[in-house]
Amino acid sequence: MRKILPLLAVAAALLGALPAVAHDEMEVAGQVTVVTAKTIQVRTKDRRLFTLDVDGNTRVVMAGKRLSVKDVKVGQSVKALGFGDKLTDLVAIDVVIAPPQPAKRR
Repeated sequence: MRKILPLLAVAAALLGALPAVAHDEMEVAGQVTVVTAKTIQVRTKDRRLFTLDVDGNTRVVMAGKRLSVKDVKVGQSVKALGFGDKLTDLVAIDVVIAPPQPAKRR
């Protein structure tokens, strides 16, 4: 037991010296402007552009139906939940595509 305590103390000191990394979930809502195999770019109502990285864990849904990132199209309205340190460094967790609006009759 006495041999383990110094090792635990060293391990605790090393772990305490590591910088704390804070990742948060952040939502971005707007219109899709660019879609690639690795990213989705969204323009918000206030005209800001956000690029979210996508990967195999990114879920895409429209009207309750699971889709793939390939189904996201330029011009669609989306709400994306991203995970990252700041809004300029997000990985998309969930992307919800708003269903198309019916054409208005005149």
